[in-house]
Amino acid sequence: MHISYSRFSLYLKCPYAHYLRYVERLDGIKPARPLYFGSDFHKLLEVRSDKARIKKEWKRMKEDFYRMPASWQSDLGFEYPYDLKTIFQDYTNMWKDAPLPTVTEQPFELEIDKVKGEPVLFIGVIDEIYDNDDGYIIGEHKTFNRPPDMNFLVMNTQKSLYCKACEIIRGEAPKAIQWDYIKSTPAKQPIWLEKSQRFSSATSREITPRSWLRACKEKGITDPEVLKQAEKYKGNENNYFFRVAQDNMPQMVEDVFDGFKYTCRDIVRRGHKNKTKNITRDCAFCGFRDICLAEMSGGDREYVISEKFTRRES
Repeated sequence: MHISYSRFSLYLKCPYAHYLRYVERLDGIKPARPLYFGSDFHKLLEVRSDKARIKKEWKRMKEDFYRMPASWQSDLGFEYPYDLKTIFQDYTNMWKDAPLPTVTEQPFELEIDKVKGEPVLFIGVIDEIYDNDDGYIIGEHKTFNRPPDMNFLVMNTQKSLYCKACEIIRGEAPKAIQWDYIKSTPAKQPIWLEKSQRFSSATSREITPRSWLRACKEKGITDPEVLKQAEKYKGNENNYFFRVAQDNMPQMVEDVFDGFKYTCRDIVRRGHKNKTKNITRDCAFCGFRDICLAEMSGGDREYVISEKFTRRES
């Protein structure tokens, strides 16, 4: 059995959601913006050092979007292609002087246990590896609407599991993990005041130097004094892109890995029949909410599945 961090965490969050996704093999038909944006952005980052490949991927993503039904485009936002391109351009400008990773999108498949003679494989993909003379660090990209709590990044299951995976693969543990956070909405542009034919100069944490200059370009403004006002918003970039490194903590890694293996055994033994519904506030964001609601309110479960889900081949 293949078990990823995503599968493990979903099982702990709600066994029934795990059952629907991995046993019934259901996927929502409509794209969800956070996941869709994250997937597209990851691909652009993977090819960021090759301008021709960036152009090719960008064209494909734009064409995929415009082939979608209008209702799906609405869910993603009609400005989605523009937002994606703008955020990627701002991101690459933000980190233009930072070193590039030596390895990107490193897949792994590690046998971590056997249950009744059958191997249990821990699978995943390391976003980035940065090799240095004194060791290496791993990098993980995350999208956000709200910045994460720093305590969450210190004591973090994915961080610990990926550090352990790299240790097994390379025979040496990474020194640290670098979280690379990208906001999934672009910086706002300044408000244009029609009466005075100028931009509002009000202080805002949602405007960045690049979004100010974009607005100037759209309005055809070339006055150096107006362009210079972009500097007023310097520092706001961290509201949209930020990086933070967390040291590898060996004891935490071992504790988390032991718990991971224990849960993996439970998934192998009971995951195919565990239908416990863990009803919490997380249900509001769960893609399977409509199925549970139909089941618990006398609705037609099969109709909901036929209308809103597809079933992956085994």
